[in-house]
Amino acid sequence: MSDDALLDAAIRDATELRLTTALRAALEQKAAFELEVLNARDHAAAQAAMIGELRYQMRLAREWEIHDKNHREHIARLEVALREASKLANQADGLRQQLAALKSSSTWKAGRLILRPVRVMKRMLRRG
Repeated sequence: MSDDALLDAAIRDATELRLTTALRAALEQKAAFELEVLNARDHAAAQAAMIGELRYQMRLAREWEIHDKNHREHIARLEVALREASKLANQADGLRQQLAALKSSSTWKAGRLILRPVRVMKRMLRRG
């Protein structure tokens, strides 16, 4: 072999080695990029799941706020109704006391005594 042939072979070998090294580097870079894409896809999927969970939590919080508001309004209505019932119970107690005082009065007792024969006659007529 001549020196030119040896030189051409050495140049070819060096070029082949340089191109093989560049190809390996490019393949490694491609693999690194693919890994980055996969990691980014995983991260995006995790973020989407987190967004979904946060939306669900927000919906639950809104529903709880509505429930709590309705509950508080219901309690307020019950408290109003309880106050009104208490007033009516106090009025009923007052009327019971007035009725008891009326029935214990001497005029009530005298009127009852005088009208007793009339009541007895009415009962007898109703029974037939």
